[in-house]
Amino acid sequence: MTGTTSGATGATVATAAIAATRLLAARRSLADAGAVLDGPVPGWTGPAAAAATATRAVLADRHRALVADVDGVLAALGAAALALGAGVAPAAVDAALAAALERAGHETPTPTPTPTLTTGGSGPDPGAVARWWADLDPATRAVLERDRPTLVGGLDGLPAPARDRANRVVLAAAQEQARGEETAARDRLARTRNPVELAEVGWQLHEVRERLARLGAVAAALDRPGRALLDLEVDPDGRPGQGVRAAVARGDVDTARDVAVFTPGFTTGVGELPARLDELDALADAAGPGTAAVAWYGYDAPQADEVADPDRSVLGRAPATEGGHRLASFLDGLDAARPGAQPDAHVTAIGHSYGSVVTAAALAPGGAGGVDDVVYLGSPGVGPSPGRPPGHAWVVEAAGDPTADTGWFGPDPNRMPGVTGLSAREVALPDGRVLAESRGHHAYLTPGTTSAANVAAVVGGRPQDTVLDRGVDAGDRLRRLVGG
Repeated sequence: MTGTTSGATGATVATAAIAATRLLAARRSLADAGAVLDGPVPGWTGPAAAAATATRAVLADRHRALVADVDGVLAALGAAALALGAGVAPAAVDAALAAALERAGHETPTPTPTPTLTTGGSGPDPGAVARWWADLDPATRAVLERDRPTLVGGLDGLPAPARDRANRVVLAAAQEQARGEETAARDRLARTRNPVELAEVGWQLHEVRERLARLGAVAAALDRPGRALLDLEVDPDGRPGQGVRAAVARGDVDTARDVAVFTPGFTTGVGELPARLDELDALADAAGPGTAAVAWYGYDAPQADEVADPDRSVLGRAPATEGGHRLASFLDGLDAARPGAQPDAHVTAIGHSYGSVVTAAALAPGGAGGVDDVVYLGSPGVGPSPGRPPGHAWVVEAAGDPTADTGWFGPDPNRMPGVTGLSAREVALPDGRVLAESRGHHAYLTPGTTSAANVAAVVGGRPQDTVLDRGVDAGDRLRRLVGG
């Protein structure tokens, strides 16, 4: 009985996907047909030309409304296919689809909607996305990549090559748009003489140039063989200094035996991606052949000028909670996207500074389930639970790292039961090599250090090669003396 139901559901999903593909082709033809309605009536003059132009404008408005209706139907079909693939009852999907189709004829939908089937409010379920994608034929996938790159690039659970191709298209389009905005702002700045407008346009020019720099940093991080853009979100109206989120991989996350996912902390942004990928290259090489690593900058890290904002402050959990939902979906998508015959990867989540709070939020009960090990670097505390069972939760605390001594978000991980301390001190190896000490808050993954070698051993599934040390220093002792 189960097999029959599954087969019927699969056929229904395929039907919805085929309908969406045919409708996409029709939409392209419809959109192209609208070109004849642009501009003045050729060769006409006088009152007749004015009347004809007015009539064409009315027809153009109706054409745009019709295209918007088609977009609404496409959105409804995509969401229905995802829901059916996830096992939602066909009757419930039918009712929701009918309502969505009815709305499509009466309101303007979002031009590029994303599926709305969610788990815990964190976005489309990666497992459902993977099943939906597997049921599509190659031609349908190609159409979606070409016509809906933002959708394909943003869905956790899709294969890395598909997301990379789609997100590179999105990146190029975002850069082109930003360059156009820069040109327009620069021209407007040259023309205006109003002091208020000068200030306003000057700020707009600054913001668009900042966005261009961030997009350029993402592009630079990709400018190496074996790099993949697994996620990209560009919000031109985002918070000052932010608005670009990305995840860049080195290596093949779909086939690698070992995968590391690094999450950054306070004041970070995509501008540091090129340097971070250089660190992760060295980390993956030390972990073992074929290891993949991801720099996950998929949340808006709290910034220095947001400390007083209760919704964005580094002193609160709000950014970590929001980022944790995003990270959990990304982590679950790693295993969901792997080919059917490919075993699940050994996944290590690495959180630095405030990024350790984000990582712990992603691994909380009900969060990501496919992570095998977690490493906290310079952590200000992660809460009452380390997020993974004994032997699979690790912490590194360097000497002179004041953040790691605060215990702001709960007990210091280097004092929590079930968490193993990894050394950041100088260590002489049996073969005569000397690993350097890491000091302060920002050198945990510096190549050649004991801490980086320890993290690489965890990532590579070689816990026996780690050098253990809880990293207790003067800050820890002082906190104990004052009862912290």
